[in-house]
Amino acid sequence: MLKIKIFTINFLISFIIVLLSVTVIAAPDLSLIYVIQQGDTLSEIAAEYDVDINKLKAVNNISNKANIKMGDELIIPQEKSEKSKNKKKLLFKEFNSTKEELSFTINTHYAARINPGHQAPNIDKIPEDKIINYYVGPGDTLYDLARDFSTTIGTILALNNRENSFLRSGERIRLPINNLTSHQILNQRVSKQELDLLARAVYGESRGEPYAGQVAVAAVIINRVLSHQFPDTFAEVIYQGGQFSAVSDGQINLSPNQTAYRAAREALNGSDPTNGALYFYNPKTATRVSFFKGRRVVTKIGDHVFVE
Repeated sequence: MLKIKIFTINFLISFIIVLLSVTVIAAPDLSLIYVIQQGDTLSEIAAEYDVDINKLKAVNNISNKANIKMGDELIIPQEKSEKSKNKKKLLFKEFNSTKEELSFTINTHYAARINPGHQAPNIDKIPEDKIINYYVGPGDTLYDLARDFSTTIGTILALNNRENSFLRSGERIRLPINNLTSHQILNQRVSKQELDLLARAVYGESRGEPYAGQVAVAAVIINRVLSHQFPDTFAEVIYQGGQFSAVSDGQINLSPNQTAYRAAREALNGSDPTNGALYFYNPKTATRVSFFKGRRVVTKIGDHVFVE
């Protein structure tokens, strides 16, 4: 009986180890990203990786008239089949056998770059003041970062002097901002404290307004930060003397709700119902209405009038 119990315990331990091993190997969700070489065509790439050319175009938002360029990156769509699973396991095994020790997080998305030997792009023309330090967040991939920063995976790899595409949450990498608009740069650089302050300003100034009006208030503050007529930080703009009633009456210190945060994030992402307005006021309560006379009215949302 004792031998049977020992055998049973050993069998269960072995089974759990095997199960965990299979789970860890299958857990990472891998995207394949192909770097276009000179002379490549979409039809050849589709044939090489056994994917439908129309699906290849759809995944990469390529129109029938668009031309592909050397150095661009393509996502290779993966079919949810046993063949695809074997490819991913093989790819995982190949990366895990490299000299650098790699660790993977369960249920996390990773992007693997095909053609690691592709010639690195020239980064000498990117000025240092057009490069920021970025801390990798949970779920970030090089493909997503390249899309968000209007650059290529190859450029990010070259800037960070690395060959593999694996990112670890919390690590610091260098990212270019030379291809971004001033609004996009602001969005990428905004801190949690600045987002909190913006949400408090939105809540203090417009919590009784329609949602579009709350986005509009956030947009005015952002427009001021980006304008040469005003200071260039959220704190300086919001606390500038005599500008916002929420500061003078203390409502800036109230805890914002989720709607205010959502409006702040939407404005940071580029939404601007005011089309560039720098001022807003409520004609019913404003004490300095004469200041706005002669300025062009852009729009009216709720009780607020937005002017340039």
